Amino acid sequence: MGAPLAARAGGDLLRVSYNDDYAPYSYTEAPEGAVLGVLPQVLQLAFGLALPGLRLEHTARPWRRAQSRVESGQADALCTFASDDRRRYALFNRVPVVTLEPHLFFSAAHPRRRELEQLTSRDALKAFRLVDQRGNQWAEQQFADFPNVEWVTSHDASYRMVLSGHVDVHVVLSPLVTLWRLRKLNLHQAIVSAPAPFVAPAVPFHLGIRKALPQAQPWLDALDGQLQQPRVRERVQAIERGFM
Repeated sequence: MGAPLAARAGGDLLRVSYNDDYAPYSYTEAPEGAVLGVLPQVLQLAFGLALPGLRLEHTARPWRRAQSRVESGQADALCTFASDDRRRYALFNRVPVVTLEPHLFFSAAHPRRRELEQLTSRDALKAFRLVDQRGNQWAEQQFADFPNVEWVTSHDASYRMVLSGHVDVHVVLSPLVTLWRLRKLNLHQAIVSAPAPFVAPAVPFHLGIRKALPQAQPWLDALDGQLQQPRVRERVQAIERGFM
């Protein structure tokens, strides 16, 4: 049983393709720079424990291009939501690498802050004015039945609307991404958050390896073997906390 899970002595290579603009999960700070973020760190950790002889090559491109590189065989793997379309060309592991959970973001000085912090239903949320970026398909789908949603051109504009009081709340699927951006803008104390599991289900990210790679399933099994270990989950959480 051990042989299929081991990387060959000569050193196998897994080329992982990332979104170059999804900080802090994956990003680069300069053109052709190193890939940084939660995802490459977690995969490096887990595979380093599971398959010490396996070398990971991390590259990042605009997301559409990053995905197409895996589908075409220019890269081997991607870490994202395991959609039906991606399952056409990739096998995915079972244990989530990370999980995205909806949160509400609102002004720390909002007069109804306590009420926002204690919301438990979509119907109650409909009483507030929402803001989101135009073209955010997740938001447009989730809030199609909401009576009062303001659409703006950027996430930064959403934060400005929240702080000005023109709207009440910005709902996000990835709180870590929003917290990262707020810190960069020095707004992390002016805008606070609360979990909102009632808005939509959490979205797990899994590693997908292209089906044509002979070692795809054994390597995914080896990854799962590590990710289900409590001590490894603690280290993954520590990595995520490091970007908060």
